Amino acid sequence: LIHFYKRNIMSNHLKRLGDIFGSFVSTDFKRKRLQDETSFTQEKDTDESPPKRKKLSSTVDDGNEFTDVAAFLKRVASFTDLCWCRDVPQLSPLEVARHGWASTGDEFMVKCDSCGQHLSLALPSQDTGVRETCIKTAVARLFSAHGEFCPWGKTSSPAHLVRLEVPDLQNLTKTAERISQLGEKLPYLRSDHVTEWEDIVDTIKKQDGAFHNIEDDRIKTFSCVLALCGWREGMLEDTLTDQYSVRRIGVWNFVSIQDEDDIQETQRVAQEMGQSIDETSREFKPAGKEYLNPLDEHVSWHPILQPSPDKESLT
Repeated sequence: LIHFYKRNIMSNHLKRLGDIFGSFVSTDFKRKRLQDETSFTQEKDTDESPPKRKKLSSTVDDGNEFTDVAAFLKRVASFTDLCWCRDVPQLSPLEVARHGWASTGDEFMVKCDSCGQHLSLALPSQDTGVRETCIKTAVARLFSAHGEFCPWGKTSSPAHLVRLEVPDLQNLTKTAERISQLGEKLPYLRSDHVTEWEDIVDTIKKQDGAFHNIEDDRIKTFSCVLALCGWREGMLEDTLTDQYSVRRIGVWNFVSIQDEDDIQETQRVAQEMGQSIDETSREFKPAGKEYLNPLDEHVSWHPILQPSPDKESLT
């Protein structure tokens, strides 16, 4: 039942992501590309829905600290402690970083580099009966805890930075191509992790010049799926990292394409020798390795795992 439940959750995530990225297979996908952010709006009430605004390109830095995407990602990258993987969306690292705070490395302690103020976002347990009240107070403190003259005390970065958005197809293709350089060391992806992406993956693989030196179609497909699931090549050899550089995985921990070929060959030989092969058996899997689930490996606050936002904000 546990495995069935997890498969259903994964299927729901894949279907939602398929809807979001579906514009890639339409003839006018260019109309879905993100536009540069040229303005920001002061937030007066954290409970109100954010106003509609232009999209912010991840490559744009107009000198405004609120719309500086590189600075935002740097703040997010500081939240590496797993203690932040708690079910409090209002205080996720993305929301906290959007309000100018970065983690100090101490549990639930953050600091503003602009004014130097510190803020603790620790919360009491659910059984205390005051947790929800403390959450509301902490959310308000994301603004009020800044210094008197700190600009972050009244304004935050655009809300769309914390949401899952349609990426640029050209950049996505380049990311997939870089991932493909891992070759047969790439994690082998089960069919249920690939099926929902087939149309989008085909579109990526048909881009001019894409994967021109890759012959194995599995490498192309798995690289595309990993890119679509928010992974990119890591700074360290044989690693993948998420877009925030918070979660890093070593591909050696997972069944690779080469491992799967060896498994299939071992099963073939065993069958020829008359041995019974149980498809669910783990005896053919390399010791200590599992099949990669490209969604489950993300930190729990990653936007790709969050409930679906208003579709209007994604187009």
